[in-house]
Amino acid sequence: MTPPLAEVEVRPAVGDELELTCERLVHRGLGLCHHQGQVVFVFGALPGERVRVRVTAARARHLRADVIEVQRAAEGRVVPPCPVFGVCGGCQLQHAAYPLQLGAKRGVLEDELGRRGLAVPADTRVVGSRRPYGYRWRGEFHRGAGGRLGFTSRHGYQNVPVSACPIHRESINAALSGVGRALDGEGDQARTVSLTAVDEGVLVQVRPDSGASSRVALAAAEEGGPLLGTESGALAYLGRSFRTTANSFIQVNQETLPDLYEPVLEWLGPEVDSQLVVDAYAGSGVLSVRLADLGAQVVAVESNPTSARLAQLHAQMYGRGRVEVRRGEVEEELPRLRDCRAVVLDPPRSGLAPQVRGWLSLAGPKMVAYLSCEVSALGRDLETLCRLGPYRLERLLLVDMFPQTYHFEVAAMMRRS
Repeated sequence: MTPPLAEVEVRPAVGDELELTCERLVHRGLGLCHHQGQVVFVFGALPGERVRVRVTAARARHLRADVIEVQRAAEGRVVPPCPVFGVCGGCQLQHAAYPLQLGAKRGVLEDELGRRGLAVPADTRVVGSRRPYGYRWRGEFHRGAGGRLGFTSRHGYQNVPVSACPIHRESINAALSGVGRALDGEGDQARTVSLTAVDEGVLVQVRPDSGASSRVALAAAEEGGPLLGTESGALAYLGRSFRTTANSFIQVNQETLPDLYEPVLEWLGPEVDSQLVVDAYAGSGVLSVRLADLGAQVVAVESNPTSARLAQLHAQMYGRGRVEVRRGEVEEELPRLRDCRAVVLDPPRSGLAPQVRGWLSLAGPKMVAYLSCEVSALGRDLETLCRLGPYRLERLLLVDMFPQTYHFEVAAMMRRS
């Protein structure tokens, strides 16, 4: 029987406006609100604020919305310095003061682990970036009309042109206009350009037509600005010079990197002296070399051929004869390495492959140090290894390598129980 008209629930639709109170920030930098018992995720809202929002998506279990008016502002609200904040898809938290961002990220970590039956250790520290802006040493920009480079928009795939980006290094911003004009003279296969700040200047890589990289770098360099190249450059870490290329992995926040790596080394400490340690997803081998400094015998595993060659170079330069580099997939190489004392894992955003989680659970070493840049993948993997598996979560460290965005890094120390 059809219920009386007064009893029919009218659910908000796309375009409707609502007045809501933000309870807290959750994953992806969204404000958690409720409307008549339904969850609403709001872009641009901060905890405690009363806001008017417009619904942008209506799902069966939740709504998404954007703030159109702040009726009662939080103390931590600030004016975003970027003119395209909220349109560009790169940043989510420029409207929040930096201490508020750090507290929200810790809350996201606690929520993720808590829903998986894991507790964040009481001594977990939150370390902020040494620079809240101007920290990115690499950026990927999309080609737009008239030689304007930009980023993908927050609502779709339109290009949002920028003349500068406040979270990128100044050398990258100085190269944007010249590189954009040079790219505009290329064919349709020159759609994206990656710019990497190095000690000597900026590395340029055009995609998918990588052959255009040298032409773009040369044409842009003729206009002045920073020195542009396409081969390799140097990045310093604790007084040592490490080579990198435009297509090898780097941590984009180079200045804050010691705040992530060095505590992990302290956790491993004297227990790895003269012991076999596997550095999985080793990149160009910076952490492998530091493990060798502790006296460990290190096997660095890396699948990217360029990064593996750089890791080999750095092993020869700084490894003290204690670093062996193996090019291959981690899930294939780990089972071949027996009797290791510890494994250090720094996987891509997707986290550990099922084969890696399985090997660690069945035959893993005494200690596992895990570095993660995606909290949902971290939660899944820690649930498998700690709540359901043989490891005990001993230490956590949250390092904000990505201010103004919802991303952050977490280092976890596990011990086999």
